[in-house]
Amino acid sequence: MQAVILVAGQGVRLRPRTDNCPKCLVEVDGKPLLEYQLEALCEAGVRECIIVVGHRAAQVRNAFGSRFHGLSLTYVENEIFDSTNNIYSLWLARREITRDMLLLEGDLIFEPGLLTDVLDAPYENVAVVDRYAPPMNGTVILADGDLARAMVLKMDQPPGFDYRSALKTVNIYRFSHRAVSRELMPAIGDYVSRGLTGHYYEMAISRAVEAGAIRLHVLRTGPRAWAEVDTEEDLADAERMRFGMALRLGLGARAGERLTRSRR
Repeated sequence: MQAVILVAGQGVRLRPRTDNCPKCLVEVDGKPLLEYQLEALCEAGVRECIIVVGHRAAQVRNAFGSRFHGLSLTYVENEIFDSTNNIYSLWLARREITRDMLLLEGDLIFEPGLLTDVLDAPYENVAVVDRYAPPMNGTVILADGDLARAMVLKMDQPPGFDYRSALKTVNIYRFSHRAVSRELMPAIGDYVSRGLTGHYYEMAISRAVEAGAIRLHVLRTGPRAWAEVDTEEDLADAERMRFGMALRLGLGARAGERLTRSRR
């Protein structure tokens, strides 16, 4: 199992904080976001991680080097991070992905046990989701039981969209190498070849699910705490909730306390 963490973005909604600091190094309770993720990967038994850097790339490399405890770190750089989106960042990592993939976005903070839950799930391809509730927004999944039947991006949710059965994506995924190499990367490559590098990788997942090319199962977070930190408000909320301490002590948070202001 290899982990891939996407951290190339500029974090524009956290400016000016991110003018001189990559978003993944913004601290919550005195520790960078990315450090929480690397710790969680170590705890889950993952031994190899590919980090796609971009904005302030050297700072990320200098912060963690080539190893973090028992985790081997490889860096891939998106040199045009300011004009592309995460679909292109994931595409750049394709040659480094040689086994099953655990995909994460670098602005997440979560209870470490969530990754263990993902790895223990009895499915090849898994999307971590939470029950949809306002003020959540962004990509959602519609599922029959534990099997996704559709992934709906924000731009495809018109006024009046029925969220009653919607599940919010947490932006943590697990894919078999077969799914990555035969379905996901070819779909992403198609978008890239058409110059659609400003889109999100979820477009490729959505396409594969709709075509039946990937059977994507959902894993609900249940009591596991998680948050996506996009804005100063998110960061302040996370600090007030003492998220860092909760994670270190293995404590959860009630679903209603979670920060879930996704950008997609």
